[in-house]
Amino acid sequence: MTEIMRIVKKIYVVVFIMLVLPVLVQAQVEFIEVTTLNEMEEVQKKASDQQLMLFVDVYATWCGPCKIMDKEVYTNAAVADYMNANFVNVRLDGETDYGRKYAMEQKLEGYPSMFVFSSDGDPVSRLIGFTAAGELVPSLKGTVDNYKIVKVYKTKYERGTLELEDFALYISVVREMGNEEESEKLASEYMERIMDPKLSDNDISVVAFFMDLEDTWWPEFSSDQERLRKVLGDDYMMALEKIYNNSLVKAVDEDNVQLISKMANELTPLIEEEETNSWDLRSMPFLQYYYYTNQVDGLINYVDGRFESDRKGDHCWLYGAASQITDMDQQYLTPELLEKGEEWFQTCIDLEEHFDYYFYHGMVLFFKQNQEAAKASFVKAESLATTGEQQTMIRQVLGFVNSK
Repeated sequence: MTEIMRIVKKIYVVVFIMLVLPVLVQAQVEFIEVTTLNEMEEVQKKASDQQLMLFVDVYATWCGPCKIMDKEVYTNAAVADYMNANFVNVRLDGETDYGRKYAMEQKLEGYPSMFVFSSDGDPVSRLIGFTAAGELVPSLKGTVDNYKIVKVYKTKYERGTLELEDFALYISVVREMGNEEESEKLASEYMERIMDPKLSDNDISVVAFFMDLEDTWWPEFSSDQERLRKVLGDDYMMALEKIYNNSLVKAVDEDNVQLISKMANELTPLIEEEETNSWDLRSMPFLQYYYYTNQVDGLINYVDGRFESDRKGDHCWLYGAASQITDMDQQYLTPELLEKGEEWFQTCIDLEEHFDYYFYHGMVLFFKQNQEAAKASFVKAESLATTGEQQTMIRQVLGFVNSK
């Protein structure tokens, strides 16, 4: 990722005030620092002997959010009290020799990452990224409580005595605990056991997170939106996002544009406009499909064709499409897409002057190494900035551009 995109993409915004009274001793999670496999085996044995779960915090010395968790979260009294009572707590630098091996084994996705294991050493759950004190304790309590349920169901499952209704709950709990691999394996077995084409509420609670639009159950699943919302509750949008991602991956793998059309026509009606930040959910699958199948000409023709036909003159739609493509392509900076991006954003500007249009226009010009023209666009964006966030962002970018 280029430096300019690091400025634009704000990953963390943390504002905090710490009040420390010198007469008080600050609470602290009691961590054991681990640097070798032998030390990790020793702490796992300690957890087993004490019948406690093992909590492993994998950090990096350069990681800002990791430092904030050390300073703000692990010193929180409620966090410290709960974790010290219920876990053997371990810290591990993910960039040491052993840390890199451990990170690879656990399929580390980013820093900080927190892994929970049972007293027997079985993986139970994981948390990725900065987690505030007010979120960490409820999450860990949920993990501890759910694991007790999982142990009961797992015993019945291994004996072959788990009823289908309890099997559905077992899968849901495993999924909620973050064990995706195990929950997918269980769900696959569950779905093989579904004989009735009519889905029960329990069936819906399972298939919702593992199906795609070409699965047998899709027509039945999507036929009653009111029922879906009632059964899935707060997980409704999460389930639809999983179905979207599963279908997109399948369409890209199989080069199946018909599945993309099905996503646009059959999945999007289940989502209310206010429930998504996508500017046009019907267009998004096509942009992603053409981009990830490396059909650059098809992607360009799709955007140009839509803008000349049903989206004629709609600069908001064109900006949405062009900015999505620019964001997807920020790592590779495909010359043809940069050329078209400059054209698309200029078209938006010609139709209406707007901060975002000039900002993205400047980004594309910068990526094309046309720094003077990029600076001119950023300066124009600065003159159109109306919010504090816009003003701060453009000042940072102009500071970087001017330093070159």
